[in-house]
Amino acid sequence: MEFPHATMPQTLRVFEIQNGLVISETGQQDADDFAADFQGLRHFADRVGASLELGNSLYAALHEPEFTFMFLLPPDAQAQPSRATGAMISANVSNNELLVSLRAQQGQG
Repeated sequence: MEFPHATMPQTLRVFEIQNGLVISETGQQDADDFAADFQGLRHFADRVGASLELGNSLYAALHEPEFTFMFLLPPDAQAQPSRATGAMISANVSNNELLVSLRAQQGQG
């Protein structure tokens, strides 16, 4: 999937977590980077959710000028999810754009 609004179309890199393993079609380094970012962002999102008494996070996003990162857990996710979906893109895109793409990857339309 490409995001045409950026100066150059940027390719979305999609990741899956299956039984604790990160799977990426773009290589092991991307999978390792995603795994580290996922753990850190999920921990932070869960801490904020607990502080606000909202419970555990089902998704979170990180925006930087040069990239955007997001993960999406299924509604029944446990502390150690057996499945999840995530994405990275080398552009600052909206949460909505990534959320729609990840839901489509999960078959949630």
